[in-house]
Amino acid sequence: MRSPRLVLVPGTGGELLRRELCLAFARIGLPAEEVRPDRLHEAGSPESLEARLGEGPVLLFSVNFQGLGNPRRSLDIVTGSGGAVAVWFADNPWNILSGVRDKVWKSIPLFVTDDSFVGSLKAAGAARVHHLPLAACPELFAPDPARDTAFPPPADLAPFVFVGRSAFPGRERFFAGLTLPEAPEKEARALILKQFDFADAPGDALVRPDLAWWEKALGPDPASFWPGKKARLPALGADRANLFHRTRCLAAAAEIGSSAERGGIGLDLFGDEGWRPLLPAVTRLRPPVDYYARLPGIYAVASFNLCLSSLQLPHGLNQRHFDVWTAGGLLLSDATPGLELFPEDLAQAVTFRSARDMEKLAATLGSGAVRDRLTADWRDCILREHCYVHRARTILEKLRMG
Repeated sequence: MRSPRLVLVPGTGGELLRRELCLAFARIGLPAEEVRPDRLHEAGSPESLEARLGEGPVLLFSVNFQGLGNPRRSLDIVTGSGGAVAVWFADNPWNILSGVRDKVWKSIPLFVTDDSFVGSLKAAGAARVHHLPLAACPELFAPDPARDTAFPPPADLAPFVFVGRSAFPGRERFFAGLTLPEAPEKEARALILKQFDFADAPGDALVRPDLAWWEKALGPDPASFWPGKKARLPALGADRANLFHRTRCLAAAAEIGSSAERGGIGLDLFGDEGWRPLLPAVTRLRPPVDYYARLPGIYAVASFNLCLSSLQLPHGLNQRHFDVWTAGGLLLSDATPGLELFPEDLAQAVTFRSARDMEKLAATLGSGAVRDRLTADWRDCILREHCYVHRARTILEKLRMG
């Protein structure tokens, strides 16, 4: 790839990561724009691929395959002009590839937020797959007095805060027609209860009914996932187990927080109505909030921000692992192998495997010098090594290497 003069990031303005990527590329001196997918492939549009190629080599960087249109045509147009096309899977790549029919995806450089997918994608024929974790965007999440004054957080936050959906958009349609066998689902729930509610000994190995666990339980070889939708059944298993796991964690947090408040509300959950029947009465369900305007202030003032990783991503993290610290808040995370990205001492200080662990962390980190030092050390670590500007440099480095 020749050095690009411009990065195009397809997006409608309503998705996450696009703004962050554009800011990051600009920080390293490479102009970047978010471009609507329909205009990118509209003949005669000044925003079309053909029009933009007149400005020099382009990097077309797609998140989750968005905006590639006819991927073979897009690849031919961009690479024929000395540019490059790359795809970053922020979610389970097999879920996304189940909707892709052209095998040309195997020749496109791929990036994954979860390194556990590298082997299976290569086994399926992908030529180049690189690990690219999520990161922080200080420009959007660092403390900002003007923003936080204009969009103040609630004054009566419960001790624990969680922000998230009960299901991803279009979930029912995506999994339509699939039925899970009863036995592995019972086993998955038993595993979650055994390890979270009854707290195995600290030295016991953590076994999570994540996507890899479901692939083994149901038998399909990940190398055979494409073409077709065979990957969706283990994904359904991981999704169902994930909701059960999150419900257990949130219920425990609500009860622990309620005890601290002497019977008051223990958990504020900013999310959709799907949560309401799943959680105890000491949970307060608040409406979803604007990600960029209101979330940073909420993260900064909450006593404990809960971060629950996705069982769809066996080694994955999510944006909370980066945003909360950048905003100046404190995060408590469930145990996931993805935390190996960070220094072990920092990760261990905020990780829980069980309800008992969560209660101990809340007692230890409620306030004081230990909390202050930990939040400062975490923020320094994130800003030093895990911002989107670091990821932008990695993207260019990997693409130059071929």
